[in-house]
Amino acid sequence: MTLRDPAQSVAESIDGDRAAALLGSVRDHELPPVLHDLVAEYQSFDGARPWFIWRWVHQLAPKNTMPVVDDAHHEAVATNKTMLVLFITILDDLLENQSDYETFETICRCVRPSGRPSDIQPAEQSVDEAAEASVVDESYVAFARTVWETLLERLERSPSFDRYAPLFRFDVRQIITAIEYSALVIERPELATSTDLRHYEIHNMGMNSYLDIDLMHTSADYTDDLEALRAVIDPAQRMARIGNWLSTWERELRQGDISSGVVIAALERGLVDNEQFSGPESGTGGDPVERAIDRIRDSGIEAELLEEWNDEYRRLVSLSDRVDVVDVTPFVEGTKDVLRYHLASRGFK
Repeated sequence: MTLRDPAQSVAESIDGDRAAALLGSVRDHELPPVLHDLVAEYQSFDGARPWFIWRWVHQLAPKNTMPVVDDAHHEAVATNKTMLVLFITILDDLLENQSDYETFETICRCVRPSGRPSDIQPAEQSVDEAAEASVVDESYVAFARTVWETLLERLERSPSFDRYAPLFRFDVRQIITAIEYSALVIERPELATSTDLRHYEIHNMGMNSYLDIDLMHTSADYTDDLEALRAVIDPAQRMARIGNWLSTWERELRQGDISSGVVIAALERGLVDNEQFSGPESGTGGDPVERAIDRIRDSGIEAELLEEWNDEYRRLVSLSDRVDVVDVTPFVEGTKDVLRYHLASRGFK
């Protein structure tokens, strides 16, 4: 695989039986009991995302892991990262699919309570205080509380939790901002720009928080290396976001979600217009939406995003050469596997 065009090589590697094999490996992947139980409870909520997604996230977690994690903690890291994605998905569902701002804000108090910026408070205290004056979905709040508290309890057992907990809380708040930006785009698409999308919404991939979890699970102190390590995360997160856009934009558009970089690019170029997504048939697979999807497919936007992925990959390689404390080659190579799984799972998540 060449540095010149790695995305094309990845795309060519998933045709036919190879894509089916990747999907089969995800479907057969088993979740650890603590995660299985939480996902099973999540499935009881209306609009819950399928089991496939959680198996997908957990199976791919090692590809998104920096080689700083102590050998004894790799399994815990994969589970904790998937648990974080579950918590964020709860918030994402509430705002983007249900427009339930009251419940969303109540749950967000778990992550951004009052007090010092370095504080991380248990969910029960902050949620109860916030719920007093709001009408919220109590079952959703209770479940989100369970997920967040379970995650925190697990993270607190990591060898370097105290060192990186303030940074983790800050990074999770950036994910919340990304969700809020997506909701803004859905409600007011005329205010969306590709620049803002790449500035705000890109954080929905949560890869800075992933790095925080990695660093918590090492006995070594990497605080002097944060600059280099976090610099590597930036292009990797953008690459993951592109892969996610490419694999989900059609499903999201049929559901009335136009916040994908694919669709925003089409809107900016006048290939489609907002009215196509605001009529009585929009979001239900109606003809206007299907015509928009066909037009976007024929536009070349997806190919342009793959070339953008290539540019970010080259930047990632350059930045990784500046990291001398650990060999981040496995992480760099893992980004190609992440894209491979994104492209293979198009239409399944």
